[in-house]
Amino acid sequence: MKKSIILNLVWVGVAIAAFVVGRTSQESADPAPDQASADGKSAISSRGGGSGTSGSGDASNSGSSKTARGGDSRSGVTISQYQSETDSLVANKMFADLLLELRSENARDVFEALLEKGKNGGDTGQQMGLLLEAWGKIDGAAALMAVGEMDGDGRRRGFASIAAMKGWASTDPEAAKAHLEGLENGFEKSMLVQGMVSGLASTDPSAATAYVLAIDAEQRASGEEGGSDDRWRGFAVDRQMEAIAKAQMQRGMKEATAWAESLPDGSIKSAAFDRVAEGFARNSPEEAAEWVKAHADQDYAERAVREISEELARKDPASAVSWAEELPEASQASAMRTAMEQWTREDPTAAGEYLTSMSVSPARDAAVSSFARTFDREDPALAAEWAGSINDEETRSDTMESVARSWLRSNSEEAKEWLPKSGLSEEAQQKVIEDASRGGRGGGRGPGR
Repeated sequence: MKKSIILNLVWVGVAIAAFVVGRTSQESADPAPDQASADGKSAISSRGGGSGTSGSGDASNSGSSKTARGGDSRSGVTISQYQSETDSLVANKMFADLLLELRSENARDVFEALLEKGKNGGDTGQQMGLLLEAWGKIDGAAALMAVGEMDGDGRRRGFASIAAMKGWASTDPEAAKAHLEGLENGFEKSMLVQGMVSGLASTDPSAATAYVLAIDAEQRASGEEGGSDDRWRGFAVDRQMEAIAKAQMQRGMKEATAWAESLPDGSIKSAAFDRVAEGFARNSPEEAAEWVKAHADQDYAERAVREISEELARKDPASAVSWAEELPEASQASAMRTAMEQWTREDPTAAGEYLTSMSVSPARDAAVSSFARTFDREDPALAAEWAGSINDEETRSDTMESVARSWLRSNSEEAKEWLPKSGLSEEAQQKVIEDASRGGRGGGRGPGR
């Protein structure tokens, strides 16, 4: 998306703040002011923010503000100055300075200033996450206590707690684990576990992996699997594997792929393969495709196969379809659907020509089904003709019903004239007519859609 130059400049300040978070754990030292601080004072002084070198009167006022707010800044920025600053560029620079010099003594003051700024209409969500992560590195227990005092829904507090726990786990994982052990299972603890994994992954991906595997083993042993919590657990595992996979990929793709391969079969390995395949394909799609193809006959690689197919199809749908044809039969269908859908959107003529060259097979059925479902809005009659050429009876019926629903919505008269000739049972015909009249899709778009 195109953004204005001013908006890009605004985020420069936030980027500076992100860089700062990694340095806050060194606050036990007392570094001398450097040139960067001097530059910061100059920039803020030019905006009238008040620096420590702006004169005896300003210094006095600054000192008074520091005492009142409980937080001094060697760069000359006080919390009250940041809180009242309306220029977003300068406010972001001030916030970066405050994070650089964050200490346990002034962290709560900065936290409260952010809360107040947010209540006054300021967009402080990203800054709050950076602050809580930095505070967590210094005093994780205090940061989490502050999160518990935040107004708003549990979701907002939950994501804030992830940031605080991430900081805590990155500097004192044993204390962070001890805190988690004292909590009952539930939404709050699950969010904190996500922060725990992210924090461990940032410093020790192997420890993060062992932690996730231990949690999984514990849940299996206690019989917590199954039921309505499965969907949430699946989401949590995805997020956890995403954090560790990013850390592993930063060490090199060879290490990341070896890590994914070393995991025990199951949902954790599936999530890891998916995340590594996604990152691998962005940088080297051909190498990623070869890596995933070597595992394509395994259940844990199912999601990774779709990931690679999507990435290849975005760059060259024809090559993605060819790659899908080379996969083991069990993996062909999902990869073919993904690739053919993209190809049909970009060049339906070329996609159709390729279909005519395919011999009867489950791969062709999947490709034709995807083509018909994607093209039914453009030319439902042609899509229906293609759907009728599918060899597998179940896939053919599902695809024709899907095309019929789309056709009924775009041209009801034509669709109703075609239905008796479609080969669909009277019951199926009546069902798609009822689905279309309700605006629904009945059985949906089928696999891959």
